[in-house]
Amino acid sequence: MLHNNNASFVLLDELKQSTLEDIYDKVVDLHDSQKISDDDYVKLNESLININKVFLKLEERNFTVRQATLADVDSLMEMIEYWAKQGQNLPRKRNDIVRGIQTFAVCVKDEQVVGCACLYVYDSGLAEIRSLGVSPVIQRQGQGRAIVNYLLKRAQKMFIKRVFVLTRSPEFFSKVGFQKTVIEALPEKILKDCENCPKRDKCDEVAYIYNMKD
Repeated sequence: MLHNNNASFVLLDELKQSTLEDIYDKVVDLHDSQKISDDDYVKLNESLININKVFLKLEERNFTVRQATLADVDSLMEMIEYWAKQGQNLPRKRNDIVRGIQTFAVCVKDEQVVGCACLYVYDSGLAEIRSLGVSPVIQRQGQGRAIVNYLLKRAQKMFIKRVFVLTRSPEFFSKVGFQKTVIEALPEKILKDCENCPKRDKCDEVAYIYNMKD
């Protein structure tokens, strides 16, 4: 059906503008009329299924990560409140989000915010990824990893050497290059948040840190 030509191919005229469904119907007709063997029929069907899977995967991951704007505040509030109720993140006040909007990144799909996080920079130059959350409706499609990578690149441009997180999802951060550490190694975090946290004596979060490469 496709002709090799120096690692490229030429699509037959009869297949141009055809959908996968059209091609499948043609394959069925060829098989029914015994113009192709059972073996070729199976191979062609498998190929069409694999092509469809590839395009489905691309469709699922059709999202972008960008700098948040004030137009995203309502969506950010909704996302942060949802995960705060699940006990995964700390709640944030609306005015805090507005004042810190430049620290946020959002993941957008079909013009809808489906994920967010912010990069908080301490006076010492240490940075923390906070308020990471992905829409509960659209998960496990790479949004979280994309947001974290976006913020790590932002930190690198700011010449930040270390970025840390406190998380209840250690496996995720381990997969994206963070290494386990202890909260005692992060005195900035202890002074800012931990001393006043109601869970300070029974913290269930794990500290992970990412050391920037030179």
